[in-house]
Amino acid sequence: MSLPDGWRAALDVLAIAAQPFENDCFRSVELAYGHPDDVVSGEGTRLHGGRFVPQGMRAVHASLDEETGTREVSARKARLGGRAQIRLKDYPRLTYVISVTVEKCVDFRSVDRSTVLGQTLAAALDLSDLTDSQVVGQYLVGKGVQAAVVPSIVGPGANIVVFIDARPRPKIEIRNRGEILEAIQRLARRT
Repeated sequence: MSLPDGWRAALDVLAIAAQPFENDCFRSVELAYGHPDDVVSGEGTRLHGGRFVPQGMRAVHASLDEETGTREVSARKARLGGRAQIRLKDYPRLTYVISVTVEKCVDFRSVDRSTVLGQTLAAALDLSDLTDSQVVGQYLVGKGVQAAVVPSIVGPGANIVVFIDARPRPKIEIRNRGEILEAIQRLARRT
């Protein structure tokens, strides 16, 4: 799918207005995939794709606050399995704090929904179809954008998509990585 001309022009304006972003974000992952390096590798999207990320492109999705991150976990499980496959309180997960630093981040949170850009965003946030969002993400990366902040589709709050393969490469790292690895090693020694 290619972008309609109106979408392309609206995204070009957004890309030109991209701003630096530096903040800590939250990523909740299944316990089985909880190694810090895996959490920020982008390998999951490379293998399977995701919102704003076609298969083959590496990216990391995170939430700007922990509560949004928790809601997103349930919604993703429901999207992939048709309904939440496990009750959230029984869901074995780790929540990591990820430090993100990029020079060019677009922010969709204040987009007027009645504009062409608003229509583009609405299509990209379709709950059941990731196609439009993946085309939008790929287009933004081609314009030098390293990350996009988007409204959550499962409630209040926002998420960020950090495009690992963007140039220049964004800086994304787990806070307290060394302490987390030590805790994992201690746990492994006990079991």
